[in-house]
Amino acid sequence: MELVNMMTLLNEATDDHKAVAAINVSNMETIMGVMEASEKTGQSVIMQIAPVQLEAHGITYEQIVSMIKLFGKSYQIKTCIHLDHAMAIDDCFKAIDAGFTSVMYDGTLVDFETNMAHTKKVVDYAHGHGVTVEAELGKVGGSEASEDEDMGYKTRPEDVAVFVERTGVDCLAVAIGNAHGFYTLEPQLDFALLHAIKDVADIPLVLHGGTGISVADIQQAIQMGIRKVNFFTEIDRAYVKGFVEAYEENKKIYMMHASEKARQAMMQEIINKIGWMRP
Repeated sequence: MELVNMMTLLNEATDDHKAVAAINVSNMETIMGVMEASEKTGQSVIMQIAPVQLEAHGITYEQIVSMIKLFGKSYQIKTCIHLDHAMAIDDCFKAIDAGFTSVMYDGTLVDFETNMAHTKKVVDYAHGHGVTVEAELGKVGGSEASEDEDMGYKTRPEDVAVFVERTGVDCLAVAIGNAHGFYTLEPQLDFALLHAIKDVADIPLVLHGGTGISVADIQQAIQMGIRKVNFFTEIDRAYVKGFVEAYEENKKIYMMHASEKARQAMMQEIINKIGWMRP
């Protein structure tokens, strides 16, 4: 495994007019599933994990990095370790110190000026360690950590140029009608807004909430400048569904066998998503 910072992958994707799938991992099975899918397809995949996931599993930043590096010895892939949706600056610093090669500071719960100031602090520290920084403007709806309904609010193009210039951020997550989790209604991406954002942002753009968006819409977004697409919910559910189905088929099954069936089901979902990244 070759571990790089995320801009290496995003720059390669830009040159190839495609995007990179970013998959959340949190345990041995998901890490191995992403790595094997990447090796099978010959395409780089971003491995990411949010602080809420680490907390839920009782895993430290150092431990997840060690796990990825250990299992990575068995795979011929290029990847990065990305911190997803860190709402505290200190979480970004901890991840960088632990060996993450990319971090996202999520300032969507603070005002615009505070978001810029916090992002700039993260950028200054990260760039000093050769680490990529992702930020978010607007707010992608939905919730990864709860069932609360949150419609979010769209990115304002007039904010983008100022934000990028003042922070020096490497890539930007945009809110154009996308949402985290399963969609209750068919998502309607605002491509006119995406075009306006791309006109003022000469950096790679990120689409969160990939689960539930049609292949056609994702590929149109990639053609318009999206270079990273986040997937979690559908892949996570594929693992859970695979585990439950294995148990229901044979209630005498051991956990190790059910886990492997679940990993295979999840890995197939990842392979499908990777295939969408080249329009």
